[in-house]
Amino acid sequence: MGYWVLKCRECGIEWKLHVSFPLKKEFKQLYHYCPNCGRNTFHEILVYVEE
Repeated sequence: MGYWVLKCRECGIEWKLHVSFPLKKEFKQLYHYCPNCGRNTFHEILVYVEE
């Protein structure tokens, strides 16, 4: 199983989201909690990395 690399549009931090379904085909961005900002923000979906 791999993971998606996401980037917060507010603070620019990149982090891993461990899901195996294809996000990029369904969504261009994701609204998710950012631990750095401390709130929900929009994130860019950058790339899928296979482990």
